[in-house]
Amino acid sequence: RRLDWRSSRNEEHSRTMNEKLSRHESTSSRRGSFALRRRLAAMLCAGCLALAGDALAEPPTEANHAAPETWHAVTYVTGSMGLRIIDYWSKGPWMRAETLINGHPIVTIVRNEDYFVFDRLTSRGVRIRRAPAARQEDRERARPFGNDFDELVAKGAEKVEEVDLAGRKAEIWRLSDSSSRRKLWVTKDEPRLPIRLETFVRGSSETVKLDYSSWGMGIDLPDAFFGVPPEVDLEELEYESYLEAAPTRPLGPVLYPELLHGGGAR
Repeated sequence: RRLDWRSSRNEEHSRTMNEKLSRHESTSSRRGSFALRRRLAAMLCAGCLALAGDALAEPPTEANHAAPETWHAVTYVTGSMGLRIIDYWSKGPWMRAETLINGHPIVTIVRNEDYFVFDRLTSRGVRIRRAPAARQEDRERARPFGNDFDELVAKGAEKVEEVDLAGRKAEIWRLSDSSSRRKLWVTKDEPRLPIRLETFVRGSSETVKLDYSSWGMGIDLPDAFFGVPPEVDLEELEYESYLEAAPTRPLGPVLYPELLHGGGAR
């Protein structure tokens, strides 16, 4: 009976509010239009804040302080190429990444000694044997992607500021060299997850922005997720054969060269 009473009161309240709104809209349409624009602007601002907050993983606990085996993140890359959205998954040293290039869904899979790239639209791709240096680095990093903090610190980056993002503590690190100037936002607590990386390329005066979102860890990823469907037609190349063929004909595209060549290649 209490639920019925609430429903009746809610319906009466709704009718009263609708009548008031109708009278208001008929006498102040311009004010309503202006208010709508303000609400839309507020929604856009809220979306920007949500994206920044969404990039931050939950604070570590005793249960998740150890390095998780599986990870997922989404990146939004903006630059001269426009906007590119990339989904990353990893399980130990294995990685799968998906993005759209000119309407084609391009999948990259890195698994053990192999680097696969294939087009899900045409079911064609290439399988390249990875360089020994790249395979060695698999054992030295927490995951195959999102290691910007470790890479910049290893090259001498300096912390320049501490900030608060969506209620979480973060740090800003900066690195400058002869070819670029990089600025990284990263979580202050462990694990040190990147939030945004801005790179100014001196030669072209271009700024490339990379934003991370939807960090997830410890998710269930079957091994088969890191396999190539049997219907995909793969060209197979040894690493040396790839180096010889790449300058003269398109292979790939190889979007993550550091995972193929190693040695911090970009």
